[in-house]
Amino acid sequence: MRTSARLFIVLITAGWLLTASGADIERLELHQKADVAQHHLRFVGNLRAQAKREGVIVSTPQLYVYHADHSAAWHLQGFRRGFERELALIHSRNRRERSMVRIDRLLERTQTPDGQAFAESDLPSADLYLLLYRSADCEQCAQVETTLDDWLQTQPELDAVWFDVWLDGQDDS
Repeated sequence: MRTSARLFIVLITAGWLLTASGADIERLELHQKADVAQHHLRFVGNLRAQAKREGVIVSTPQLYVYHADHSAAWHLQGFRRGFERELALIHSRNRRERSMVRIDRLLERTQTPDGQAFAESDLPSADLYLLLYRSADCEQCAQVETTLDDWLQTQPELDAVWFDVWLDGQDDS
């Protein structure tokens, strides 16, 4: 009886610690509309600049970060080590990025898995919005996801909404 009571207390405590640490993250899935993806493939020139300023997504991963008021905060193309430190600084100082695509423009180019539109007005309230554009079998996408998830787990005061935006219309589950 004592052993089972101790085990019960340990499990309750462990569950509380797991829920008490880290950000409160709501994860949602969206898909880039097929016609938008086809249109983006026709772009030429500096694709990195077009991804940041116009939301032209040709390669993955692309991470877009927005503040609670939906203002642009930060853009990451690809994976680079230590990006979570830069993200932490931008979040803690509430820095803004003026030359980045607005969140409503990104959302109007997407749809839910069942084909419904998703607009800025549909956004749940949060401190931070993360849109991770990805594709199946993208190794760098997995690296960004893991690093971002690890960083969020160190942010107990943060409420985040994370969108996995699939370019190829599928997830890797």
